Amino acid sequence: MKYKLYIDVFFLLNFFMDTLLLFLIRKVLNCTATHVRVLSGGVFGAVMACVVTVIPSVPVWIRLLAGYGLVSICMIRISFSGMNFRMVLRAAIYLYGFAFLFGGILLILSVQIPIFRKSGMGLPAVCITGMITYVLVAGFHQRRQRRKRGCILPVKVVWNGREAVVQALVDTGNSLYEPISHKPVSIIEKQAMEAVFAGVCPAGFRAIPFHSLGKAHGILNGYELTELIIFGENEKIKIERPMVGLFDGNLSAGAAYQMILHPTLTERQEEHL
Repeated sequence: MKYKLYIDVFFLLNFFMDTLLLFLIRKVLNCTATHVRVLSGGVFGAVMACVVTVIPSVPVWIRLLAGYGLVSICMIRISFSGMNFRMVLRAAIYLYGFAFLFGGILLILSVQIPIFRKSGMGLPAVCITGMITYVLVAGFHQRRQRRKRGCILPVKVVWNGREAVVQALVDTGNSLYEPISHKPVSIIEKQAMEAVFAGVCPAGFRAIPFHSLGKAHGILNGYELTELIIFGENEKIKIERPMVGLFDGNLSAGAAYQMILHPTLTERQEEHL
């Protein structure tokens, strides 16, 4: 049996699906890839799908290896150039998961929607499926991010080999940035850092202005630590050379937490352990 392949339609279908999946990865992993890079990854994936399909006598195992292995990895590397090997593998897992979800929704539409069942699953159906998939994944991701913010997490603060574990509130209201380096600033009780600093005044002092904590205008003493390790529900996030501001007093009633994390720190997926 012979089939007629419209290569232009085949290219557009693959380009749309690949680009959608890459945009979903960018959103979920909070990557900073530009639109141009993501579109370039989608073009590469679509071109390679056409090449592998039209070349005659290509064994099935080679098509599977190319389509589900090498091409997918290359698409991710083109779109997200700053990823290390572990992050590329993580992005690939998300890519396959989103593709599986995409295919499932497409199958449901082809069975349950009469117009698609009669006319077939063409480009309009794929576009509709893509929008549904994006809305579902984006909505789930936003709800997950809201749950992470405003919660209290254990955090290990490390400076010159000395460390301490404190309870930290992830606060969306914390919008402090160090004015010179523009690093996000987390606030920690001065008393909690006394054992870590052990009477030594760290180098690299920064004066950090703020407009909260009961003062219309104030200055926090800011210092750069060696690292922070944030212990989330299912992950650990390592932040190298974080900036903290020391608060002379208690941040919470009843000592529920001793630190207020900057919300962007829990989104830095590229620094996951």
